[in-house]
Amino acid sequence: MTRVSQDTVLEHWLELERRKADTPSFDTESLSEREMIDRLLRLKPGAASFVWRDAPIEWHRLTLSRRAFERLRVVAGPDELLWRALSPDGTILGAARRIQDGDPDDLTAETGVAVGRILSIRDDPPDEPIVLVDRRDCAPPRVADGNYRATARALTLLETDEYDPVRAYLAVCPRPVLEPLRRRLCDAVRRLLGRRTW
Repeated sequence: MTRVSQDTVLEHWLELERRKADTPSFDTESLSEREMIDRLLRLKPGAASFVWRDAPIEWHRLTLSRRAFERLRVVAGPDELLWRALSPDGTILGAARRIQDGDPDDLTAETGVAVGRILSIRDDPPDEPIVLVDRRDCAPPRVADGNYRATARALTLLETDEYDPVRAYLAVCPRPVLEPLRRRLCDAVRRLLGRRTW
């Protein structure tokens, strides 16, 4: 595992977004870190929200072991929607198993995840690092960016039992130790002063 700057990850992530057909062209090299965060939040408001919400973040570049890859969870989101709907157990491997056992069109209609896209890159997925988030909550990291690529790799793993190592950028978020304590303390003070606690 190698420590990297947030700029490195933001540039990588924005470059991947820039390549998408429906994204307006822009130059990442001319953007400040703040502008990159702003652009990323506009392009990926749900998946990238942790970048500003959980700051400061410690970023690392690594290659995932097979065991670590098999434990990866899909992007965070509401239960029963998109990736969470596709994966019964919330893992990338669970999403791949569901695709392997299901009809692509039915799964796409049911979940909103473009299963055909996963199948189209399964044999030759782009070798770009995925972006992971570790909230230090005793659970494996979630994939913030790269769910399609990771699921395509998981399908190949299920079909061949061979693991082609996956590279990743890992965001290690600070432990939210003080925030719950601060919230409880503020609520207690408000109650003592007779104020509402919302």
